[in-house]
Amino acid sequence: MSVVRGRTVRGWALVAAVAVVAVLAPQVPGWLPVAAQRTDPETLRGKILASADRPHQGYAEITGTLALPELPKVADLTALLTTTTHVRTWYADPSNWRFDVITGVGERDVYRTPAGEFTWDYGANLLTRLIGDPPIRLPRAGDLLPPEFARRVLTAAAGDPVTALPARRVAGHDAAGLRLTPADPDTTIGHVDIWADPDTGLPLAVELTTRGGDRPVISSRFAELDTTRPGPDVLVPNRSPISGFTVATAPDLGDVLGARGRHWVPPSLAGRELRQADVGGVHGVGVYGAGLSAFVTMPVPRGVGSDIAEAITKAGGVSEDLQYGEALELAIAPLSVVVARSEFAGRWYLLAGMTTTDVLLAAAHELTRDIP
Repeated sequence: MSVVRGRTVRGWALVAAVAVVAVLAPQVPGWLPVAAQRTDPETLRGKILASADRPHQGYAEITGTLALPELPKVADLTALLTTTTHVRTWYADPSNWRFDVITGVGERDVYRTPAGEFTWDYGANLLTRLIGDPPIRLPRAGDLLPPEFARRVLTAAAGDPVTALPARRVAGHDAAGLRLTPADPDTTIGHVDIWADPDTGLPLAVELTTRGGDRPVISSRFAELDTTRPGPDVLVPNRSPISGFTVATAPDLGDVLGARGRHWVPPSLAGRELRQADVGGVHGVGVYGAGLSAFVTMPVPRGVGSDIAEAITKAGGVSEDLQYGEALELAIAPLSVVVARSEFAGRWYLLAGMTTTDVLLAAAHELTRDIP
């Protein structure tokens, strides 16, 4: 990281003056007047959605303040949504990019090249080539970098209204702003604020605030940004002679949670139509509803279901009796999670989404009642 940090300076006045300039110089662009004029929000939305081919490189910080429990097998996701993650990124186009997650003990890098995807583990000194694209994978730091985060939100909420926000200075760049306010009353998201380059549409900062909240629960912003195309040397992993190398199949959410085997997917749940069934070829996974209030259902093995139930209980989750089973619910805005056990069919189900727990419980009631 090239961020200059403050230090206590003793000695000659000249040395002190030089040190002060060195400390303050990187912050000066943030104080300069914002020259970007207020941009039509619909025009800005269109530019953001069309910005996937805009090259850039820089350093970003992703901050999550969700009070998530330590759910089994998803520790990396929990950390991403509950702490500040420091990320270096190099992006040439959708097929050539790299991001490095910087930690106190090293870094973990992900590369996308025309030859496939690679991961580099600094601590293990190991380069791994991932074979295949995971049908369903857990969110990772690259998904919450401002450009990808903003485009995902606007794509999911294509019909929701947007309004203009005052311009802001982000990483030394003028940025026009828009606020997306979900129209569906059942979503737990209050609004999403996005600032982007008014000319290219490249998103520079994103803040997600829950319904009724007064501050973002997830924020992602560039602290340093260069909009030039990164050189090819940084986009291809270079393995030293002493580094290890392995090949692995790209893991997906079905592997992590053990959602395998054939399961029936109802055509509707909780008044929401089935939007996609057997997502990514994983039987039994269903996406219901549209926009930011959509939710996912997934059958899970008994052991995984009971582990999730235990984690939810420790986090203060509430138990609910169902007609043909029981459920445990946990609301950590904007996320809602329900794990349900069907006494009727002897199955466990995981339901999650940025919607109210009432919706998920209604869906769980139908899942535990029905027999395929």
